[in-house]
Amino acid sequence: MQGTVQSHTIIRVPDKSHAAMAPFVLLLVELANGKRVLGHFHGASPPAIGSRVTAETSEQTIPVFREEMP
Repeated sequence: MQGTVQSHTIIRVPDKSHAAMAPFVLLLVELANGKRVLGHFHGASPPAIGSRVTAETSEQTIPVFREEMP
């Protein structure tokens, strides 16, 4: 799954079910087909808006994106 970062936020105070993960980066990514998905980012600092990211996912998991290398 590949796409372009549209927006991001850092979750510092999550609900109880995600407390162990805090802080974490949440991305809004637009895929090549025009759909937008939310996913986690593998890293402490969010990538720049417009950056290309990629993720390996299955249908039952939340995608974890990594920044693509040029």
